[in-house]
Amino acid sequence: MNKNILLTVFLGIVLTLLSQFFIETAAAGIVAVIFLTVLLILLISEDAKNNAHPEISAVLADDAETVIVENLGTAPARSAQVRIIPDDIRYEIGDLNPDSIHRYRLPSMLRNAKAAVSWERKDGSRTERIFRLSGYEEETDLLKPLFPLFSWKEK
Repeated sequence: MNKNILLTVFLGIVLTLLSQFFIETAAAGIVAVIFLTVLLILLISEDAKNNAHPEISAVLADDAETVIVENLGTAPARSAQVRIIPDDIRYEIGDLNPDSIHRYRLPSMLRNAKAAVSWERKDGSRTERIFRLSGYEEETDLLKPLFPLFSWKEK
């Protein structure tokens, strides 16, 4: 276990017991909740650091001539390659860092196609995902609320 996590557990127990005996029970409960929250934050960040992986997305821009490939994950995608099917267009992106975007301008507009994006993970395994590219269809956002709450804005 990480020494920061062990130190947080030790300090949380000590301060909770001290506030229980010298202040009052309500203060001990507040201290315990604060330290449990900090402990959960540390555990989640440690887990995210240990289990980082790339999550690649490919979409067609509004002009129907540009393919946008984005790494939405938490780890870099190594030696990423894109194939546009059925036009047989192939290009190499190289390394795609987290939260980075790569744009590729096509020689002509696309109506309907698929993009097969393959990349290598840090453990050496190769992954491929296929995305539909269309100049006619809108991309559906599954997280868009049914009712426009909190000034939801269109992309």
